[in-house]
Amino acid sequence: MAKAAAKKTPAKSESKAAAPVRPSDADPALDALSEGLAALQGKDWAKAVERFEAAVRESDRPEVRDRARQYLMASRQKAQGAEGEKPAKGAEPDPYLQAVYEKNRGNLQEALEISRKGGRDQKDERFAYLTASVHAIEGRWDEATQALNKAIELNPKNRVHAFHDPDFAELRKNRDLRPLFGLS
Repeated sequence: MAKAAAKKTPAKSESKAAAPVRPSDADPALDALSEGLAALQGKDWAKAVERFEAAVRESDRPEVRDRARQYLMASRQKAQGAEGEKPAKGAEPDPYLQAVYEKNRGNLQEALEISRKGGRDQKDERFAYLTASVHAIEGRWDEATQALNKAIELNPKNRVHAFHDPDFAELRKNRDLRPLFGLS
């Protein structure tokens, strides 16, 4: 029996040596963040969500928690998109995304046309805000003001967005329009 016990002891120590050794200063939140990033790159959205949630939960460092939250939001969106229906081939893309794309390309007229089609800029705060932004970029202050008023009417949070948006910098300088941005 002494021989059997002697044989078991080295086997146990060998199994311990085979396990990865973690330094005493290892941060489980950073490990979770790294695993989440690997899952995100591997397009394993569910695992990425789970690992980023763990990083947020386990971290005591704000910069790690904040970064994990950012990736967590992106992973959740990807996971929801993967669960939902895939758009059919030849399906129309989202008109708002098309309008933003055209604005970013510098094709402001096309962005305006998409935003105004069917009165979108009067019904949807996103299109109203985009229309205001295009008008402001082109220096049409009256039209920009009207469209921004509509965007704020449809969603008061647009006042905050406009306050920080560089497209509206010139409008913010106008003393008469300062109340539009919540300024006095």
